Amino acid sequence: MASTILSHWAGGQCSLAYKFVGGVKFMLGLACVFLLCVDMLCNNWEVIDYVGNAKHLLTPLLTIPTTSKLIHQFAFPRHASPAQVSQIGQFMINTTLAHVQTRDSHTYILGTTKHLVKNSDNDICGQLVSSYPVRNPAAAAVQLGSVADFITFVRGDALTHWFGDTQTSPRATTGMNETQLRALGYIPARHGTDLRLTAAVALPPSGQPTAATVAMYRFFMRTFCTGSEPGTELGLDTCAIEYLYNDTTQTLDVTSSQAIVGNYHELGFIFQRRGGPVLALHVRLATLVLLIGVYSASQKTVQWMDFSTQSIPQRVLRLIAPPLHREPCSVFGLSDICFNSDVFVVLYTLAVLADEEISMVYSRNMNQWHVRGGTDVWLDVRLMSMTARWLWVNCFLLKAFKWTCNFVSIAQHTGDSQLMGWLNFSSVSWMYLSVVSLLERNDFIEYGSSVRTDLSSTTQNLDATSVFLLQSWYIRSIPSLAAVIFANLVLLLVVDHVVNRKWWQFMAANSLGRQLVFNSTSILANIPLDPAAQVRGAESVTMHARALCTFRWFLASHLTRFGLPEPPAAIRALTAAHNVNPATRVFASQKPKFLADVGNLDSVVAAPPPHVPTSNLSMVLQDSDGNIHLVNAFKQDIATTAIETMIQQNTHVTMM
Repeated sequence: MASTILSHWAGGQCSLAYKFVGGVKFMLGLACVFLLCVDMLCNNWEVIDYVGNAKHLLTPLLTIPTTSKLIHQFAFPRHASPAQVSQIGQFMINTTLAHVQTRDSHTYILGTTKHLVKNSDNDICGQLVSSYPVRNPAAAAVQLGSVADFITFVRGDALTHWFGDTQTSPRATTGMNETQLRALGYIPARHGTDLRLTAAVALPPSGQPTAATVAMYRFFMRTFCTGSEPGTELGLDTCAIEYLYNDTTQTLDVTSSQAIVGNYHELGFIFQRRGGPVLALHVRLATLVLLIGVYSASQKTVQWMDFSTQSIPQRVLRLIAPPLHREPCSVFGLSDICFNSDVFVVLYTLAVLADEEISMVYSRNMNQWHVRGGTDVWLDVRLMSMTARWLWVNCFLLKAFKWTCNFVSIAQHTGDSQLMGWLNFSSVSWMYLSVVSLLERNDFIEYGSSVRTDLSSTTQNLDATSVFLLQSWYIRSIPSLAAVIFANLVLLLVVDHVVNRKWWQFMAANSLGRQLVFNSTSILANIPLDPAAQVRGAESVTMHARALCTFRWFLASHLTRFGLPEPPAAIRALTAAHNVNPATRVFASQKPKFLADVGNLDSVVAAPPPHVPTSNLSMVLQDSDGNIHLVNAFKQDIATTAIETMIQQNTHVTMM
């Protein structure tokens, strides 16, 4: 009686744990889909451009088609005039003027976010402090302008900061020329032209100190390769200035200029609309439709079919619309599909990389203002959705490693390659852990470029100084970023395999587990066990026939199979289990390689679960073309009609 009660209690605890894990998994899946939707809708350049919230940031330039008219309409200091900037600086100003005038389908005008001005960290009004010539002393007001033209020189990256001396060596000082900077190890990484324009400022009586607040517009043009079209950061601030007018010299002297603490800085961007971001938008839309279709199909029982006889169009259709039974079957969660489907991972990785030319710049600049501007939960979510995209780059890299490992390997059977077994996660939870380092991507890139200085056009003529793409601000950070991503993946894989070593032993000793771990591009080795599934030793697993059918469809349609045969010892073990008494253990003459890490499990066959006759034991395997088969102890395919009967009766299948 006591044993019966204990058995029921243990079963209840197992069921509760299973439901809890399933609930957590479902919530993580919803969070993943939520971030996908936020990214697609709120970081959608087409939508943001269509809404047009950044158009008002163009106000000072709306009626100015040329640089000469810009100089005529605004008063510029003699040393900070568009006429004094470098050739590249003039090119960037002319390009921005053209973008503002045309505002056509060749550009995105993106905005706008608002960032609190808390202190001097995000105060950019100081550039207005200067002396401005006044051409018409009789005018009631004058509009001010200022241009800073410079090339940013950077030394080292994150790895050399950590393991080298690029952060501790003597740094550049203000006023150094290019030769001196290069001697210290600095290289050009970005060309910037920072144009500031104000609203009209009233001319006071001569010599009278005056205080006023004025709207200041910012057009910060950057290019990461000399001669390429710039991207422009737009901004709008309210500055508190103190100034006086000198009638003798006909100059207006701004003696102080500060942002008003408590006000907001408005941020926007102008980017060229290239093919990459447009492609990324359409691909992301396709992946969302794919996710909805695949998840809907995975919640029902897929018919057992022969995939080898289908044409390519039929196989494409079967990705999201396989023939279904009406019986429900919750085998996969949303996150399983997002992170483990080859089709989804490849397409979304393509979208991520195609969109990086805008999203990397957009997220970096928005993050810089956000960090200095205080808490904004919605901006946090938007930034998280942009950086979380790189989860799929992680998945793609891991799948690529598995495919490459199979391509170069001389393994003849599943389980022969021990390296292949390490290229898998036991659950999606480990995938989500990898996002922790990815969320710091912007700060990591910023840290890699933290040893920098600006070479101004007032210090040296910049026309002969070039910025090369492969040495530019973002490209130069890719090797160190890739190294961190790789190290993060390796660390998580090692910890997962150490912590869950019993699970990996079970996966290596079961044919269904081996198909995932060793014989396909699956990177998630989570067999959908039922709460009441019985496992003996670490070699047999029982699951619903309905679950197996849907699982087989996903394996055959959404993963690349390698077509490796099962080890002969495993086939012999299945046959032996059918021929011996259930209480008898059969020992192999040699331990197969797929059991190399299974400790002291010298026997390759355990007695099947007590409720399953040995005649019902089966094995999942692949033929040389990667087609998946379920065979019995006689090495025969189990008939489709038999499987359909098991589906209707909702029975179990036990696999070794």
